[in-house]
Amino acid sequence: MSEIDALFITPPSRLEVYQGLSNEYAAIEPPVWSSLIANYLLKRNYIVEILDSEAENLTHDQTTEKILTINPKLAIFMIYGQQPSASTQCMSSGRKTCLKLNELSSKAIKTIVVGTHSSALPKKTLDEEPYDFVCQGEGPLTIEKLIEFKIIPIINENDVVSTEELEGEKFGDNDTLSAFVSNIIDANLLIILSSIEGLFTTDPNRYPQSAKLISEIKNVGIRDIDSLGGPTTNNRGTGGMNTKLKAIELASVSGTDVIIASGKNPDNILKIINGEKIGTFFPAKLKIIERKKRWLLNNMSRSKSLTVDEGAKNAILQNNTSLLPPGIISVSGSFKAGEVVCILDKKKQLIACGITSYSNKEINKIKGKQSTDIINNLGYIHTEEIIHKNNLVNL
Repeated sequence: MSEIDALFITPPSRLEVYQGLSNEYAAIEPPVWSSLIANYLLKRNYIVEILDSEAENLTHDQTTEKILTINPKLAIFMIYGQQPSASTQCMSSGRKTCLKLNELSSKAIKTIVVGTHSSALPKKTLDEEPYDFVCQGEGPLTIEKLIEFKIIPIINENDVVSTEELEGEKFGDNDTLSAFVSNIIDANLLIILSSIEGLFTTDPNRYPQSAKLISEIKNVGIRDIDSLGGPTTNNRGTGGMNTKLKAIELASVSGTDVIIASGKNPDNILKIINGEKIGTFFPAKLKIIERKKRWLLNNMSRSKSLTVDEGAKNAILQNNTSLLPPGIISVSGSFKAGEVVCILDKKKQLIACGITSYSNKEINKIKGKQSTDIINNLGYIHTEEIIHKNNLVNL
């Protein structure tokens, strides 16, 4: 019997995607997504390994040989790019390795493909590609799990192989992207690193004597951006302080505090985390819990509800925990995963509301059961929680 439950594979795609550029430049990304899921399985006592063919500079044949040697119960092809189009470009590489593996193993090793392309086009992928299974689903939960497992994701708006071709050109806006990610994961603080120490009363590059650092600015609005911001002094970026202020406006209304500080000092991030006043601080206009509560209240319906026992009620109200299947007594109404549902106690009093991870039909099958029994009753599992604590608000 195989000792390895799951093998995460990054297939060799440098030559297919970057062609001649791969001789000198290659955007070899660390196996962050493989590490995420591998860590999840390790915590549940599965034995896993990661095969990074890109980092080891393996060919398709060499990759296949390694997979056969390891002989896992499940071969997981992780095909990602910084953008969905990059994932699509890498699909041909995974296909070649999987076809070779199927041929040499007589399909004894089961395969699954994971990535943005397969998640966006699961049926097409299953019909056209040689994998046994396709994994659908990605996004905010992945980022949340990355943080939970103490893995730091590097998220980049652009897909640069080298900087030579960028001289005199512009590329994307990571400031806005950082604000969007902060909103998705409900970040308490967004730190934007710049070439200068923060926001000044005037351009410190042009007027170094008169420019004064502003320690805090409240309520930055759209009307303020043009007057506060200035043109970029870096010919490889876009917008300079202007795009940062737009990102701050987006993050601020989403409930995230923002600090702009210099990226030249590597200790600044640790200093900020330790409470030192570095750069310019922009307090959030609305606290995350207030924003979420208002949104949930506006979208909930008493016709869609879950009734819970006293144990679940106390856990939610006193300990701010997630709602798990054992605490659910009954389900009312018809709803899908992702909808807002009410949580009632045994007296039918409204105690909370939140975004459910399962539909009413699914919850009816797993209510009152342990989370470990979800897969036995449904044949699959989205999450162990019916409503995660981050998507739940007490009333």
